[in-house]
Amino acid sequence: MTNPYTLNRLIEVLMLYQEGMRTAAIAVLAILAFAPLSSSSFGTEEYQESPWWEATSMDRDGDKIHDAIWLAIDSELYDWVDGENTISVIVDFDHTPTSQDQEMLEREVDFQTQFRYHLIDSIAGRIGVEDLVEASGLPGVVLIELDGILTTQMNDVNDIHGIPMIWEDTGYTGEGSVVSIIDTGIDSDHVGLDDLDDDNSTNDSKVIAFYDAVNNPDKTNGTEIKAYDDQGHGTHCAGITAGTGAPDFVNIGVAPQAQLVGVKVLDEGGSGSFATVMAGMEWTVDKRHDFNIRAASMSLGGFGLIEWTSSEEESVNRMANEMVRSGVALFIAAGNSAVSAQIGTPGSAEDVITVGALDKDTSIAVYSSQGPTEEGRVKPNIAFVGSSVMAPEANSGDGYVAYSGTSMATPGAAGLAALMYQANPDLSPFDIRNIMQETSTYRQCHYLLANEPCPEDLIPKNRQNNVYGHGHVEGLPALLEAASYVYGLNTDINLSIDSDLSEENRINLHPGESFAVSVQGSPMEVQWRTWDMRDNWMSHPDFLEGETNFEISHTMLVDRLQYLPGNQIEGNQTVMVGLFLGMTHLQT
Repeated sequence: MTNPYTLNRLIEVLMLYQEGMRTAAIAVLAILAFAPLSSSSFGTEEYQESPWWEATSMDRDGDKIHDAIWLAIDSELYDWVDGENTISVIVDFDHTPTSQDQEMLEREVDFQTQFRYHLIDSIAGRIGVEDLVEASGLPGVVLIELDGILTTQMNDVNDIHGIPMIWEDTGYTGEGSVVSIIDTGIDSDHVGLDDLDDDNSTNDSKVIAFYDAVNNPDKTNGTEIKAYDDQGHGTHCAGITAGTGAPDFVNIGVAPQAQLVGVKVLDEGGSGSFATVMAGMEWTVDKRHDFNIRAASMSLGGFGLIEWTSSEEESVNRMANEMVRSGVALFIAAGNSAVSAQIGTPGSAEDVITVGALDKDTSIAVYSSQGPTEEGRVKPNIAFVGSSVMAPEANSGDGYVAYSGTSMATPGAAGLAALMYQANPDLSPFDIRNIMQETSTYRQCHYLLANEPCPEDLIPKNRQNNVYGHGHVEGLPALLEAASYVYGLNTDINLSIDSDLSEENRINLHPGESFAVSVQGSPMEVQWRTWDMRDNWMSHPDFLEGETNFEISHTMLVDRLQYLPGNQIEGNQTVMVGLFLGMTHLQT
C-alpha cells in the first residue's frame, strides 16, 4: 500500500459556520507534508442546509418544546418534576450561547443554570413548568429538551481477540496512550489500577487525572480531586481497558501500560443526567491536549423512562459527535435491551464506535442491543466480548469480579485503540474506527427470537449488520494495519499559522474569513482532507508552485464538506492540511 504522509506539525483551528442565526464549529487540524495524490475540483454551489431543529423527531408538534417533556410532566414512573414544580431541561440555541444568553434565561424565566456548553449550542438547568412556553419564545432559543437520564450498561477475553499476540509479537502494551473512562469514577487505590509497574516505590500513576462532574463540577483542572468510585462500574471498565492484573496478573487489561483519565458523570446509583454526562464529555475534549487523551469509553445509555428515542439531534448525541470530530475516538456501549431497533442515546450517535457484546464462544450475547437507529442507520459498528469479564472490584483493594454486558465489551475495544495509538499516534478517530471495522471477522446475523437471516445478509457482499456490526474484532490484524500507516517527520519543510491563536490553540473562522499560513521549503502543491476522507486529498485551488504563503478559507472547506455523505457540517470537523513535495512515495 502507498502511504503519502510525512508528519510536520499539528495545529487546531476552529471554523464557525453561520447560516442565518445558526453557528457550528469545524475543527481544522494542520499540518502534514505528503507526496502526490490525484486532485479534485472544488464545488462552487452555495451551501444550503436546513437547521437540525426544523425537522427533528423530538418536536413533532413544532412547539419548540421536546415532546417528551409533556410526557415527563405526567409520568408516574419517575419524578421528573420536583416539589417546586421545576424540571431539568437543556435549552438549545441557534448560536453558541453567551453569558448574556444565560443571563437572559435567568432573568426572564428564573432559569437555574447548571452548565453552559461550547461544543454544542446549549445551556442546561432547571425551569418552572409554567415557564416552558415563555422560554421557548426567547430570542435565539430553538428547542427545549428534556434532560434525560443515562445509566450504566452492565484473561480469556483477551485470548479471543488475539490481544496476547499483540503483546508478544509487537511489544505494544499501550505505553504512551491515554484513555478517558467516562463513568462512575475509578478506584485508583486498587492494586491493578494504582500504578504502571506495580512497584510502590516508583511514581508512575495509572490514573493521571480525574474530573467529578457529579459532586465537584467546579473543580476542573483534573488534579484537584483524588480519583474515586462510589458505585464500582467505572473501576471495572477501567480495569478492562488498562488494568495491570495485579496482584496475580491473571486478569490483565487490554492495554496494561496505558494510562487513564477518570471522568465521573454517574452517581453512586449508576445514573446521571444528560447535562452532567455532557459536562464530563466536554471536559474530556477541553483537556485532551493537557493529558493526551486519544480515546474515551462510555458504558452508559438511555433507558427510555418516557419513550425510547435515539434521535441524532438529541443533545448528548450531538455532543458525542463533537467529541469524535475534535479528535477523541469515542467508544459507546450498544446497550443491553436484547431486541432490534433498541440502540439508544448516545450509542446511536453517527460518528461514535458503538460496541455490541459477544459471548466467549464469539456468538452475539443474548442481551446485546441491536440496530437500526431511529434514523435507520445500521448499528453497532463492532462486537467485542462482554460476557463474564473479570476485572477489578472497586474498593476491595485487590479483588476481582465478573460482570456481563455491553459495558464490558466497550472498554475492551477502547483498550485496543490504546494499543493502536501506541503503534501509530497520528491516527485519527475515523482511522481507528475504519481499521477496526475493516479488519473484523464478518459475522452473518440472525435477529434474536427469529429464524430468518437479517435483511442486510440477503445480499452477496458482506456488509455491516444490526447485530454484529462489521463483525468480531480481531486485535492483531487491527494493530498491524494501524502500524502500517507510518507518518514520518520531514524537517525540510515547515508550516506556520500567521493568524492569532486562542488559548486552546485555535483560530475562529466566520463565513467569508480565512486564516493565513506561511511556508518554509519549496512545496509544489497544497492539499487537504478531512479525517474521515481516508486517502482522498483535495488540492488547494489557489496555491501556485513556489509561493511562500496561502490562505485556508471558510468557503473552501464548506464547499467540499457539503458533499460528504451524512455530513451536516455542524460541529467539529477535523481537517488535515499539507504540502505536496515531489514524486517520492513512502512504501508501507
